[in-house]
Amino acid sequence: MFSEQYNPNLDLELIKESVAGNKASLERLIKIHQDYIYNISLKLFLNPDDALDATQEVLIKVITALRTFKGESQFRTWLYRIAFNHFINAPKQKMELLLEGNSTYFTGFSTDNEKDVISEEEIEEVRILCSTAMLMCLNREQRLLYIIGEIFGADHNLGAELFDLTPANYRVKLHRAKSDLLSFVSGKCGIINPDNPCRCPKKARVLIEKGIVDKNDLKFNSDYSKRINQIVITQKNDISDKIQLELRGLFKDSPFQIKKELDSLVNEIVK
Repeated sequence: MFSEQYNPNLDLELIKESVAGNKASLERLIKIHQDYIYNISLKLFLNPDDALDATQEVLIKVITALRTFKGESQFRTWLYRIAFNHFINAPKQKMELLLEGNSTYFTGFSTDNEKDVISEEEIEEVRILCSTAMLMCLNREQRLLYIIGEIFGADHNLGAELFDLTPANYRVKLHRAKSDLLSFVSGKCGIINPDNPCRCPKKARVLIEKGIVDKNDLKFNSDYSKRINQIVITQKNDISDKIQLELRGLFKDSPFQIKKELDSLVNEIVK
């Protein structure tokens, strides 16, 4: 989808075969896009179970409506408009409800100098979890705009097409989302602003004590072989703000997760 390997003509071939009743082609078509949908959903909802459920619901809608695809736009545009509409209108999810009612859930960090045995895997889990949680300061539309435009690197023309906006309106909305996120993050994250006292190992100690992070059940630092910045097309250095660039880099260094459960779900749907 956002990689140089994306081939819209292959989509069209597979759609034609799928509509004619070829289940193998339908399964192949969905598997081209399913991992992108899941990773977007995970960044949006901050919970693997909710992300899987939302992804499954989107894929069912896409498969059910496939015969209505007329080829008036690229298939990815049609698919992502279905996905975004579903995501925007879905009921509030677990982490949204939790953070709405408990603004201190992820706050706090250890101030002692005890050198607990905290693994690099746990620290990385916290870095990914905490950075993704920062997106929750934005509304859903803003989160989607940031995920697509900054993390997955869609250019303004593609982003505008996916969100059914003019390029000018897309740029304005994305700029506002970036500004709002930066305003929130710059006063909290020590990675983005070294003047902030919070550091991932200190945060890890607190989140482990709260039971939010479990070294035996990592939710975010798992199920991947590549990171997002190894999957998507490299963006041009189109912003001069150093902190904005660091923030973009922080998110793009997150894992691109491949969930085996999705393959099973797709197999069941296609049957």
